[in-house]
Amino acid sequence: MASKESCPTFTIPCAFGKQHGLTASWFTEDNISVTAYSNQLLKSIDRRPPNKLPVNVYHLTTNFILDEPILRSLVTECSNVFLNLQLVRNSTPAAAIDFLKISRSYRSAIRACLEKLQDLIANAELRDVEQYRNYVTIFYSVESIWHLVEILIIDASSVNAVVPNLLEWVRFHFPTAERLATELLQQGREVDSSDDDYWPVVKGLIIQGQLSVARALLKMHTNSESVCFEVAEQILQTMPVYSVYGGLSIQKFKSQWQYWAANARSKVDAGILAVEPELEEIIKLVIGDRKTWTDQCRYASCWYEYFPGYLFYTESTCKYYELGTFANNWLSQWISTGGANPSYKYLDKIILSVMENNLPQVLHNIQNICDNKWFVTHLVDLLYHCGHLTLSTGGNADEKDTEKLFRESLLYDFGCLLMSRNSSLWEAGMDYLEFSSTEGLGAREALLSRIPIKNEKQAMKLINVAKKNGFAAVESEICKVLVKRNLTNKQYGNALEWAIRSRDSFYVTAVANIFLEHYCNHGEIMCEDVIANVGAKMFCSPRLIFLVKYYDFRQFFLERSFAQAAELLVNLLDSKITPSYFWPSLLADTIPLLEFKEPVIPTKETYTILHHLEWDLVPMIEKRKEQLRGSRKVENGDDGDANVDNQALLPKFSSNLLNNCTDDLVKMLRLACARNLARAFIIENTVAD
Repeated sequence: MASKESCPTFTIPCAFGKQHGLTASWFTEDNISVTAYSNQLLKSIDRRPPNKLPVNVYHLTTNFILDEPILRSLVTECSNVFLNLQLVRNSTPAAAIDFLKISRSYRSAIRACLEKLQDLIANAELRDVEQYRNYVTIFYSVESIWHLVEILIIDASSVNAVVPNLLEWVRFHFPTAERLATELLQQGREVDSSDDDYWPVVKGLIIQGQLSVARALLKMHTNSESVCFEVAEQILQTMPVYSVYGGLSIQKFKSQWQYWAANARSKVDAGILAVEPELEEIIKLVIGDRKTWTDQCRYASCWYEYFPGYLFYTESTCKYYELGTFANNWLSQWISTGGANPSYKYLDKIILSVMENNLPQVLHNIQNICDNKWFVTHLVDLLYHCGHLTLSTGGNADEKDTEKLFRESLLYDFGCLLMSRNSSLWEAGMDYLEFSSTEGLGAREALLSRIPIKNEKQAMKLINVAKKNGFAAVESEICKVLVKRNLTNKQYGNALEWAIRSRDSFYVTAVANIFLEHYCNHGEIMCEDVIANVGAKMFCSPRLIFLVKYYDFRQFFLERSFAQAAELLVNLLDSKITPSYFWPSLLADTIPLLEFKEPVIPTKETYTILHHLEWDLVPMIEKRKEQLRGSRKVENGDDGDANVDNQALLPKFSSNLLNNCTDDLVKMLRLACARNLARAFIIENTVAD
């Protein structure tokens, strides 16, 4: 029987497609690609006037409902249950694990989520109510199916007798009769047949197998001491109830039941209960009268609401392997009555498959529930661990591998879904991928680096997770993202710190260049406190080493430690890590030290300064002059320098020092070196008396 539930409708805003038609194709499991398409012969297309409308490709995808705060809390709570199950399963034999308790933990989280959604519906705006009602429908179905799977498959005690568990299940999901009975009992007053709620409540309790509560309500009736009520009480009190632990064999119990039912039926046929028609109908239900049950099932809201009660009074010794046959017979009977709600919904179909013990069909159907496959992932994982995930009739090794691969594929898909969405559920996604396949372990590293970074707090959390799992490349990528973000916001100190943390020489060099070029243009070092605390981390980039050492030189100079400043400056000149654009500034810094009356730079080091002046600075100035002469001849620039700085993170500061560097600086340096050499020669060659 096909489901008659409505499906969503999507409108594609494609004018070209409206003229010629559409075609669609799956490009991922949850995404459809739609574009305009005309299925006509090529000749007819050639005669058609050329198309001037844009041809667009539209992507349709399922809604990601787990971003809703209440559902997000459900995912978080259940991911903890999932993680605990994996850890316990890896350290404890399966026989020692209470899988029933774990299943109830999952269901408890779902029930709490449903209660929060109900509260939200009561207080939500009108436009949001329909959405929350859809969520309630989805997770009510999930909880109903899970509960049924729990009592029929996960619970080991259900193998011998399923009827008591089915009665518990139907009472839990249809609590109206029990709730109204509690209200009547709390009132403590006598009632009569004129009370509109009385007989429906008693009948509802009888159908759900709650005989003790029904008898208590019957004693509250004003005619409870009459003959018919006493006979009914005697029938209900002596009714045999099957129990696996009762000590009776099935054959002996059936003999007792048949004897009791024949005795009760004889009293009904004798007309003892005819004075109270409602009471007589109740007794007929209890003895399993088929016509009475057929008349009664028309009032059920769904096919399975009265089914456990019917089994209780007709086939109370039913086993799980027999349940499918009885369920199909009852379903046919329910549909034939044309009751209050004869529609066959998708939930009804899944519940029938569970009762038929058709687990592959159940798992196939629940994948179509619009919960982003949250339900099927957790249910399959639980069934796999407790040994009840059976996808075929055989039991060889290949089929066991199929069940394992099925579980791992679901964990992989769900984990990737949580990590690929712009949500806060990426940490839970990491847990699911950790226990999936080998591809899941690789996907964790790939997806972790793609999570959008909102702030530095989240970045630190991502880095900690990456470090914990040994994802050095992910840690570096996150740091690079923050380098670019801080540079865009002109937070150069933070950018340098994140660049150092990335351990990427290119990024560190690029940020250090910004600091050095800023000094070239403005004569001051940015974020000195950051540079002062770099320490041994400077060795990740030669440019950073130069920046830190130049900062140290400036500090020595400001502290009037001129000898140390001079030694460090000469070492920088000879270090071969000086950026080309920094030669004018670095050599200009030697002038004050060369002009000291008491030389702080010896002759050998002075020759070193002259060497770099003649072989580094002077050729640079000459080359710059040639470039300026060439630029006057070519308008709008030259393509030869198009690739210069093509890898820069941001546009660099305009370097003005080299542009303004004239022959005067060279003359001043030569003169200062000559004077320093003269003084140094005299001092170094003077023989002390």
